[in-house]
Amino acid sequence: MFNALAKQETFSPTGSPYTSKMIEPLSKKQCQLLAQHLPDGPQTVISRAHLRWGTARAYAVGLSNDGFETAVIEDPGCPGEPMVFGHNPRQIANLMPRIPDWFCVNVATELAEEVALLLAEQMGCPVRQQGDVYHILTQPPPANLLNQSDVRLLTADDLPLLQAAPPELRGPNPEHLLHQTAAAGAIINDQLVAIAQNYALTEGYGDIGVFTLPDWRGHGLAAAAAAHVAQWLQGNGRIPVWSCGEQNQASLRVAEKLGFVENGRRVYLILQDQTATDFAD
Repeated sequence: MFNALAKQETFSPTGSPYTSKMIEPLSKKQCQLLAQHLPDGPQTVISRAHLRWGTARAYAVGLSNDGFETAVIEDPGCPGEPMVFGHNPRQIANLMPRIPDWFCVNVATELAEEVALLLAEQMGCPVRQQGDVYHILTQPPPANLLNQSDVRLLTADDLPLLQAAPPELRGPNPEHLLHQTAAAGAIINDQLVAIAQNYALTEGYGDIGVFTLPDWRGHGLAAAAAAHVAQWLQGNGRIPVWSCGEQNQASLRVAEKLGFVENGRRVYLILQDQTATDFAD
């Protein structure tokens, strides 16, 4: 999953009563423990996968063998946009000033209003809310999307092709993508112009992210590539997951074309002292 706000400046708290008590990120062992406590589902698949892979930046309050109180988890594809799990709005708002380098948090819908008010007070700036929609695919992807001649699953032999592609297509770790999860691409004139990847994989779910080079958009390439990844996930006993901002009509149309149905929602709380544009992911 690639985020259009990846280049946005992040926030490091200054002048906060908590600045001198910055919380330490979890160790890799603690991340494994936290992953065990998160239920497996569409809204946790990204966090759980990256905790287990050792690629998440995570913080927690009350983490023990019995559970946790509040957890903040950032995956490498969305720097500055951590997801927050927990049930105590005041604890969440008190924790965030003790964590550096973020500009928004993703929280449960039922907590959004209260956390937004408390965060605005803590951070000294307005907080804007934006919906985050989760979908799942419980039927096979449409056959017509699997029959485009220029689109196929990528294999380990395609590593040079992926490495030669722009960063938006190859992602941060092409080797991991081809050897541990799955990706499909549109290959035209021996160049990768669109990709769908299984960005996160757990026991029961697999998240799908897509990107198409601007000159090749509008041809259905992302949907066709995503259909191949969805088929791979279902063949390996996982439920495909698709998530995007509620205003991202292009992504929502692709999800509908593939047969995804809405499964739940969360909310982004975005600090408004940042020069932000709307989320495209």
